Parts: sequence; C-alpha cells; structure tokens
Amino acid sequence: MLNSYPKWRDEFVLSREQRALGRQAELVRDVRRGALVPVTRGVFRRAESREEDAARQADDAFLALIRATQLLADNELVFANLAAAAVWQLPIVGRWPERVSVAIAPASGGRSNSRIARSYVGHLPPSVEIDGLRVTALRRTVVDVARTCSFEVAVAMVDAALHGQEARRALRARPAVAATALAQELAALRRVPGAAKCRGVLEFADGRSGSPGESLSRVGIHRLGLPAPELQVPFYDRGGLIGVVDFWWPQANLIGEFDGVGKYLRDEFTNGRTPAEAVIAEKHREDRLRALGPGVARWGWMEARSLPMLNAKLVALR
Repeated sequence: MLNSYPKWRDEFVLSREQRALGRQAELVRDVRRGALVPVTRGVFRRAESREEDAARQADDAFLALIRATQLLADNELVFANLAAAAVWQLPIVGRWPERVSVAIAPASGGRSNSRIARSYVGHLPPSVEIDGLRVTALRRTVVDVARTCSFEVAVAMVDAALHGQEARRALRARPAVAATALAQELAALRRVPGAAKCRGVLEFADGRSGSPGESLSRVGIHRLGLPAPELQVPFYDRGGLIGVVDFWWPQANLIGEFDGVGKYLRDEFTNGRTPAEAVIAEKHREDRLRALGPGVARWGWMEARSLPMLNAKLVALR
C-alpha cells in the first residue's frame, strides 16, 4: 500500500472499490459517457485528468499505467528500468512499453504478467519515493536502461541524465548525474547481463545534447560513419550572439540543426511568442548564420529516424 495519499490518487477509480460501494451501475454509466477512461483492467481514470499537450500524452499515459499498477498492488512496489525512467521524467525515443518493470528479489516469488514485468535482482536496489511512487535510484535506473534497451533509447536517456533538468511547468528539477557515477554504479553490479552494452552507451553519451531528437540524430550520424560533430557551439556576428547551434562540423563548414515540433509550439521554447513569430525568428537566426559562410542543414524527427533521409541531409560531410 502507498505510504501516503498522493495528489494524483483522486484521478483514478478502481472497479473493486466501486463494487464494494454498490456503484457498479454508476461506473458503467461514467465509462459509457466518456467521463472515465480505462487504464488497465480494474482501473479507470477521470477523463479531465489526462494531459492535453499532444507531445506529452504518451508519457502521461504510461505514468498513469504505473500509478494504476501500484493502486492494484497489495504492497508497495519498487518500479525499475523504463518504469522508473518515466517517473524520473527521462525522455523516451519511440514508444513506452506495454508493461511496467518492477524490481523484485528472486526469493520473493511472483511472476510477470500482462501488466507487470518483474526484474529479478540479487537484492532490492536502493530506491527513493517520487510523488507517491517508489522507484530505483536515478543512477541505477539509468544503468539498467543502458544495459537492457536499444542503443537509441539508452543514449537519449543517458544524455538527459547527464544533462539534468530544470523545474518548469510539469517538469520537476532533476540534478545532473556525473558520468563517473554511472560507471561506478555499473562496476558495482559486477557481471550483470548487458554490462558491455552499457559501457558502450556510457562512452557515447554526452550531457551537452539538448533533446532526445538531438540524441537520436547523434546515433544516426554515428551509424552512418560520419564525422562526430561538435555540440552546442555558439556563433556570433557584429550584432552579438546569434545563437547556439546543435551540431557543428568545422571541417565541412556545416551547421546542423534538429527541429522538433515543440520548438515552434511549446511555451517553454517559444518564450511567449506565437508559432508564427517563432518561425520568423528562427528564419532570421538562420539568415545570420548563413551570412557568416557556413551551410546549414536542418532536419526533424522523420529524418532522425531514417538513416537514408538523415544521410541525404548531411551529404556535404561525405
């Protein structure tokens, strides 16, 4: 059971509780009219509680599944791997899994099912409570992701962990993790499966990466065998700082910029400007950069996910 009553608890309605109160008919009515939406078997969520920002809806839905899993449990769970990563607000490249991972010692018993993937460990790893949920500590969470997930997913999350996160709107502050601390965490696990893969991710990861799209792009650039770019390089002209570019290849005199949709739509990036104003400002910024002489290559999620398309954007590097 939860040690406290988290603020999100009232978002959820459990079938078993409604049956105990004789409210089955009310539950069915609310589901039919859309006031309640199913999260997992036996748990519904109030429709007005769902995230309205399309860019965050997948994160919100997976977090709701994690919370529902805890509400159905008879004891306090320790969420691990990608489930813990979601609670820590580490970004996912691609889709969240359909099941949530829970850390459990082999002697504790219990099997995985359609909702829970049990991650067996020699003993329960250190954990912390975040907003009413117990999760593996950040360093352990990052190492588990790095050793078990795809290179693309792992790099994006390790980059984010190394970078840290400032508190703003729905995002909580998360201190940056040192690369040496992650290496020490992996070493402490000794002969854990995926250790070699994890070391490769830690060697490649870079906390200067500014977004999951930039991380995915770096992986694509690496897989294409292209020169590694310099990251987050400032450019100046007579008017002062033009801006900090995502990627810079001085040998090819080429700037690379990843354009996520959020750059023009989300408040934390537009600084109060309308989408049209943000587009105009970005066009002016690019004109100033080109006036200095470099070429500018821009791409978005579609190209970052496709090696041939990304290669076509960066043909000047060949």
